[in-house]
Amino acid sequence: MRAFLTRLRVLGLRDLTAHKLRVITSLVVVLVSSALLVAVLSVYGSITASVRDFATAVSGEATLEVAAIADTGVDGEIAGELRRGVPQAKAVVPVVRGTVTVDGEPTVLLGSDYRASSLSPQLGDAVATDGGLTLDDLRDGIVVGDATGLHEGQPVRIGDRTVRVIRVLDERADRLNGGRFVFAYLPLAQELAGLGDAVDSLLLVPRPGADEADMRAAAEKVVGNRATVVDPDFRVRQAQVAGSVVRDSTLLVSMVSLVIAAFLVFNTMNMAVASRRRSLAMIRALGGRRRHLATDLLGEAAVFGIVGGVLGVPVGILAGRWALGRVPSGDAGMQVSFSLPAYVPLVAIAAAVVACVAATSLAAKAVFSVTPVEAMAPGQIADAAPLPRRLLSVCGVLGVGGLLASWLIVWAVDGRPAILAGAVYAVGGLVLCFALSPLLVAGVRVAAGWFGGPGRLAAVNAERAPRRAWATVMTVAVAVAVGIGISGALNNLVGSISGSLDGLADPDLYVSSQNAESIPSGPVLSPEIEREVRRVPGVRRVVGGQWARVNLGDARALIQGLEPGSAAPFLRKTSPETARATLAGDGVLLSHTLARVLDVHTGDSLRLATPTGPHEVRVLDTVNYVSMDSGVAAMSVDLLREWFERPGDTYLQVDLDPGADPGAVARAVTAVADAHPGAGGAPVHVYTGAQALAATQKAAEQSGGFTVAIQWIVSAAAAIALLNTLLLSVLERRREIGVLRSMGASRRFVTRMVLAEAAAIAGVGAVVGIVMGTGLHLLADAILAETTAIEIVYSPLWSSAWYVAVSAGLCLVGAVAPAMRAARLNISESVSSE
Repeated sequence: MRAFLTRLRVLGLRDLTAHKLRVITSLVVVLVSSALLVAVLSVYGSITASVRDFATAVSGEATLEVAAIADTGVDGEIAGELRRGVPQAKAVVPVVRGTVTVDGEPTVLLGSDYRASSLSPQLGDAVATDGGLTLDDLRDGIVVGDATGLHEGQPVRIGDRTVRVIRVLDERADRLNGGRFVFAYLPLAQELAGLGDAVDSLLLVPRPGADEADMRAAAEKVVGNRATVVDPDFRVRQAQVAGSVVRDSTLLVSMVSLVIAAFLVFNTMNMAVASRRRSLAMIRALGGRRRHLATDLLGEAAVFGIVGGVLGVPVGILAGRWALGRVPSGDAGMQVSFSLPAYVPLVAIAAAVVACVAATSLAAKAVFSVTPVEAMAPGQIADAAPLPRRLLSVCGVLGVGGLLASWLIVWAVDGRPAILAGAVYAVGGLVLCFALSPLLVAGVRVAAGWFGGPGRLAAVNAERAPRRAWATVMTVAVAVAVGIGISGALNNLVGSISGSLDGLADPDLYVSSQNAESIPSGPVLSPEIEREVRRVPGVRRVVGGQWARVNLGDARALIQGLEPGSAAPFLRKTSPETARATLAGDGVLLSHTLARVLDVHTGDSLRLATPTGPHEVRVLDTVNYVSMDSGVAAMSVDLLREWFERPGDTYLQVDLDPGADPGAVARAVTAVADAHPGAGGAPVHVYTGAQALAATQKAAEQSGGFTVAIQWIVSAAAAIALLNTLLLSVLERRREIGVLRSMGASRRFVTRMVLAEAAAIAGVGAVVGIVMGTGLHLLADAILAETTAIEIVYSPLWSSAWYVAVSAGLCLVGAVAPAMRAARLNISESVSSE
């Protein structure tokens, strides 16, 4: 170990300090790759952890939950039946979950009774009646978290009810939605949530030693078809399913980008080791053992990976925090706070170390495969040896197999696992390009020859160092491919979402329980709104409808109730006869995603559990529809109201008379909506059909915001790796450049030679990147079509030409500094350089 540390200090560190720029650029590539991994994993971990912390803080010791089938709640009388019929349960706790508006901001509403103290310490603090609280205090008093900004004794207007803050909980309750919540005792919470005598769920706390299977069986026997008995963690699973457009597009880009980042790290370390070939050969000639030198190189690589990985962690945390603010959080009122799972920094550092050590081991093998005399020869003679034909053939077969396997995965695998195809494609493409490296290097030689005398010398340089030329070409290619493939797929996704919502923009106005960015699933609008809107001058027609969230076991689906005359995208996606049958109540329409979850097909009979008991209904058709929650269904609004006990509407579509003043009508309708807020003081929103479609498109674009950020991170890493590779190429040719200068070559000639090589590499890399990127674009469209269950139509994104231009420009700009350095090299020092 002492000898190893001495060699590391005398040889390794001295070499690193002598080439500071090379070390910095290589380190930055590792740093960016580590940061990318940290950012991606932290965003996913934060979203899931926020929901899980909140659910755990509410459910606490409960192991079973009797959840409402629909958002009309569970009949409160079931609680008494469970207490009598489930002896294994120590406590049956009624819970209300909802959203109220406090100071114009959506805030989570929680409600329960004194039994909540058996669930968790946080709820125990909320229901504590010490401190002189009376029954009257509980009738109109609320307990709030410190993040609400309210203070004790403050009156608060929630809907048409004025309540008073009787306690403010400190940071110990921050697990309850980050401290932004309102807790009310059960009767008041039911009133604020508009549930009447119902509750959202009943939580069962087991007795010590109780058998959970027996308790579940007893609970299911008591509940029957009136509710669903689930694990309390089912809400976490539902949150993970929700927002599939965000998750799937980001996961796809992340997997492809991590493969590319690993390739860039590999290339960078490979080139760095290759640049030390002659110094290593000198040590071997002096008696150094190959085993010791290999160990030293791997040790340096491990240290390099650790340093780069560690430096990337804080950068990744900053990127993750930035990205989390741009990822839609889902449920109204939910606060998503940044959290970094303990394993994430370790995974990022370990990945950096593995990539650096793997690259170094292969580079070291190549360096030590030649004799010291050959390795000490000037130039890059050792690198000019052709790669084994058998190796190229095997890589060609594996590369083609990888590309075919990526498409096979998309065709054969259902749902989210199809995302794996993106990573398989990236690996297959890189391996195939390695098999084609002789052709790519030949292309660089031909392209360089177009630049006259300097270009012909550049072509010779590429021929003498084919591996370096290939690595540089692929660095340009991956930057172009990621830009074309990912940007094109996201653009097609947004456009296809707009196409899948044909009809959404048809109504002149919407009156909705939610804003334009959200599904109007409740609360139900006051009947007065429809009556008064019909009387507004200029209004020609008002068509009501509903959206309802329904629990189907652990899954959560959205059901849209439709009236005749409704301008609903669902009705545009099926035949006119099927649409009329749906409106008449003869069956339901399902999105492909929900049909897959329920394992049903067109013509099948579907048994739906509802608050009024199970109902049989026929599946009239399955259609492409943007994936939300576990899927979407459409049925007659009369059936929805009857089966799910939801009288009324959650949104209204308003059509205006020809010639009516849209602004005046909108102001009048808004005044009506403001006069009749929803349950819990929820505001009623008015917006145009065009705004509804634009908001949906914006949400899709926002979903891709983090994806685009990942793409630019990879492009930045590629740019730095490109600069590093071009710089190394100049350093390795110091002696040749010195000889050229001593023979009379001007500085301008040397500069043109380096730039000619860079231009040739940029051209070939751009062509390869366009081919790879187009394939990735097509594959990504197919993957997102599979995961989001909407038909994504391929359309080339012509603005992607910017990625080609930027990547080629970066190659030329990156060559400027090495070219200037080459032109300014001291002739005598360069000629004597060994």
